[in-house]
Amino acid sequence: MQIHDRQGPSPTLPHDGERDSLVGLYFRDASRHELLSDDAERRLARQLIRSLRVISQELCLPDDTPQTLREVVGSLGDACAFSSRCRRAYHLAMACRRRLIQCNLRLAVHIARRYNQHGIPMSDLIQDANVGLIKAVERYDPAKGFRFSTYAYWWISEEVRRCLQRGVRVVHTPENVVEEIRQLQKTSMRLHQALGRTPSQTELAKAMEASPSRIGELRALAAREVSTDVPLLEDGTITLGDSLASGETMSPDHPLRQRDRQITLQAMMGELTERERDILSRRYGLGVSEPETLQTLSDQLGISRERVRQIEKTALKKLQQWFSEPNNGA
Repeated sequence: MQIHDRQGPSPTLPHDGERDSLVGLYFRDASRHELLSDDAERRLARQLIRSLRVISQELCLPDDTPQTLREVVGSLGDACAFSSRCRRAYHLAMACRRRLIQCNLRLAVHIARRYNQHGIPMSDLIQDANVGLIKAVERYDPAKGFRFSTYAYWWISEEVRRCLQRGVRVVHTPENVVEEIRQLQKTSMRLHQALGRTPSQTELAKAMEASPSRIGELRALAAREVSTDVPLLEDGTITLGDSLASGETMSPDHPLRQRDRQITLQAMMGELTERERDILSRRYGLGVSEPETLQTLSDQLGISRERVRQIEKTALKKLQQWFSEPNNGA
């Protein structure tokens, strides 16, 4: 889909299946704000230029300071500490900012809808499109004479593409980490083809000039979030969600259940070596004030973070095997 004319793309209405959804409601709310005409945008640009100039003069900013909201208003601090003229300019700049965002919400939705077939929820796409719109407003220099919608189109599209690169994740991974993960995947594929087998963590670390522990962290970050429906037992009778606290009022037998759990925990921990018990207890906050990080344990025990991770993994596997035995965990 191409940009039509200088006015920008005509917004498309939601499909029938979207009309009653949150996306449809958002679209209808965004449609309350009219698109800016050429004359209206020029007037808004002139107001923004004047207000930013007043603030720049008040702050004695260098002449080469970009006349953008990000650079000028970002240097202002507490507007109340300045003259009444500067405060008026500040409020006018904020009003221009708000109108630029509101009048281009439909543009953000329009761009987000172009990527609707990539497996990402539409609400996430719109949210990131709005982030791109706000970034465009903050960085827009009206004195350069460009149409804002043209300038914003790139920023919105870029932010939506970043959303697609992150994928469906409960917690969004920082962009620099996403780039490291992509590099790790490319390197892993290249080494797999060259070696004819899956490369080891050490080989990946050497190829990427990183530490093996960092490769382990990236692999963990690249993994999808664990579902609460994942079974803890092979027969599926107990899931991870069953083991999570419900937040409900304690039942009358709560003290007895607490005692039974403590007995069970002691029996389980008895299956581990002293080092495994120590690491697992400190990693999960068992009998200590709070859980400790891999780095903390590595420093205190004098071993690498990867070795700590291996010991933790071995201990958890032992506990899972113990819990799966018929006479245990009942």
